[in-house]
Amino acid sequence: MKHIPFFNKFLREEVNLNQKRFDRLTKSVDSVGRFSSNLESYEGIQPQGSYALGTIIRPVRKGQEFDADLSLQMRDQAKKQPKDYINDLYEYFKTNGTYKDKVRRKTRCVSLDYKGDFHLDIVPSLKRGNTIYICNYKTNSFEETDGTGYRDWFNTQNTLTNGMLKKVTRLLKYLRDHKRNFTAKSILLTTLIGRAAEETEGQGFESLPEALKTVINHINSYLQANPTMPKITNPAFPSEDFNRHWNQAKYDKFRKKFNDLTVNINEAYNAKDHNDSVEKWRSIFGDKFGTFKNNHRSATTTTPIAVTARKPHAR
Repeated sequence: MKHIPFFNKFLREEVNLNQKRFDRLTKSVDSVGRFSSNLESYEGIQPQGSYALGTIIRPVRKGQEFDADLSLQMRDQAKKQPKDYINDLYEYFKTNGTYKDKVRRKTRCVSLDYKGDFHLDIVPSLKRGNTIYICNYKTNSFEETDGTGYRDWFNTQNTLTNGMLKKVTRLLKYLRDHKRNFTAKSILLTTLIGRAAEETEGQGFESLPEALKTVINHINSYLQANPTMPKITNPAFPSEDFNRHWNQAKYDKFRKKFNDLTVNINEAYNAKDHNDSVEKWRSIFGDKFGTFKNNHRSATTTTPIAVTARKPHAR
């Protein structure tokens, strides 16, 4: 059974980042944007990663930090080396009382740590001709990237599905992080999800449970048809190979666990009896999903079924 109201409530109350934390993130991003705009080489700032895609989910543990990415477009300065852009940004934030104890350098970004809540990874980027580059502090090299290409690609796929794709992504990330049904880097998982929407031409997305079933079966069909790890690339930047996050052994495990998850989702979706269906969905999502009818109590203890997927830029 679909249980559309149960899915909507579960997404809202258990999966989505709660509103207070999202509001704190938004306020902090606005403040960072205003402060950054006074940087001499500033040209613009915009969300990246799961923040830009709208697929951030609630952290597993209370008090656990989540992360959000920002792309800071900086003016190309011929005399500067790649590491200089990150150093300049780091030193700039160190001058401010609000940020001086929060800021630290990372390989491709400057990170602001709002302890116990979230951290912002600010990735300097610059444009040369039609090419966008980010900076690697450790190797002191420029790295070509897709700019906003991946975000635009995924948002197009989401439009094909009446906005369901982002919700499905959050549900699958919840199963990965909270229920440990499988492991996979977010960029790999999100790419597989986006391709499912593209290749089904937006069919099968009338409701959230239907969208979940459509995506999960399409991905599983692809995985089962490819026992040898296939090459997964950035749809907006084909020279970027996402397989760096996998090897054959990891792929084999992911493929098996994803198949197990698909079987259980199909069984829950196709169950005709209300209580039987709720019990099957609970075996996947946990006992906070849905409610039984007529004071039903499960005769057995349900255990979540075990199915494990750069940030595009910040490391």
